Amino acid sequence: MHFPARPSYNIETMQADHISRVIFEYASKIGDARETGANLQLNADMARALVGADRCSIWLIDRKASELWTKVAHGVDELRIPMGQGLVGAAIANNETIVVNDTSQDPRFLNAVGAYETKSLLVIPLRSSDGSVIGALQALNKPSGFSDQDVDLLALAANYSASAIENQRLRLEAESARLMMRELEIAREVQQRLFPEQNPKFLTLDCSASCRAAKSVGGDYYDFIEMADGGLFFTLGDISGKGIAAAVLMASIQASIRSQVMTPPASLSELMRSFNKAVASFSRSERYSTLFCGYFDPTHRKLVYVNAGQVEPMLLRAATGAVERLSTGGPPVGLLSFAKYSQGEIDLLTGDVLLVYSDGVSESTNVDDEMWDDVEVRHLLQASSALSAVDLQEAVVAAADAFAGEAEQADDLTVMVIKAT
Repeated sequence: MHFPARPSYNIETMQADHISRVIFEYASKIGDARETGANLQLNADMARALVGADRCSIWLIDRKASELWTKVAHGVDELRIPMGQGLVGAAIANNETIVVNDTSQDPRFLNAVGAYETKSLLVIPLRSSDGSVIGALQALNKPSGFSDQDVDLLALAANYSASAIENQRLRLEAESARLMMRELEIAREVQQRLFPEQNPKFLTLDCSASCRAAKSVGGDYYDFIEMADGGLFFTLGDISGKGIAAAVLMASIQASIRSQVMTPPASLSELMRSFNKAVASFSRSERYSTLFCGYFDPTHRKLVYVNAGQVEPMLLRAATGAVERLSTGGPPVGLLSFAKYSQGEIDLLTGDVLLVYSDGVSESTNVDDEMWDDVEVRHLLQASSALSAVDLQEAVVAAADAFAGEAEQADDLTVMVIKAT
């Protein structure tokens, strides 16, 4: 008797159906999983189902501890092993897939799961988009042993897992960058409020100043303080370094200066000596500030000043057109706690112009890495002395920008103009 042939529903077809069902079952779940831990758990479950293993685990790298650890592991709590040890360590270190169907014959095997007996295993490195190894996916104990097809199937789960890990890293980096930008924006707003809201108004002085940070927050500062005796105390300084740390020190220095000049100082040099000791006490040795301080007495038209390492201001004499440099003082504040300071005293006559600026002006650099010469600043001052204080201050900033051209602003740019009227 002849029997009809049975349908060609062979083992390969059954395996293909099984693989399709597993992928279909897990793909949507993995796509919906927003939390990385849950996503990786689903990937480990899918990997186990795809190859028919007893357990699967996903290992990540803890570079600080020089260890490998399980983010997900069936049947056990978190495991940790030294980097480079075991078959997982070998797969990660050498960026290679490892198949062992008799662990007793491989000296690299490290049984780290207590009473659980591992007879066969398959390890595939997890690779990021740039090809670097970020971990490994491991399958344990398939009754019939792991095959080349299992390697291909596990590679699918490994790709899913690596993608989930990298997406989490990118999300964390994006969130960290967002928070940092918000913190910088808040710091910038706070710093801007520390500058005078408007220029002081004096019958015998025309004053203007501006500060433009090279980054979101800067280390340059200036201040105008109108004194109870009718005089004007003013400062311009430059903190070493840039960014948040410089901005914090700037705010501390400005607050300290204001607290010490609530009354007109008897001696500006002694005030600077005391202030220098205070700054040295609350700042690290690599954090200091150049600083120019001046006190104008409108009754006698006298300017007393101390220059603590600041770029020497230029004083244009209206009567002669000559430019003097104000250099009397001492080292930057906060650099040497024992430093002593001397003070200079000059007459400020009608038409005289004082230009105070940070090194962001005199060291403006163009695309050819050439620095703006101080001589050009002097020429600009002499050619523009008839301008108002605000127009001259803006002209200096514009000239520095014109020289720099397309070059990125490398340093904070601060300018102060005080013109005797």
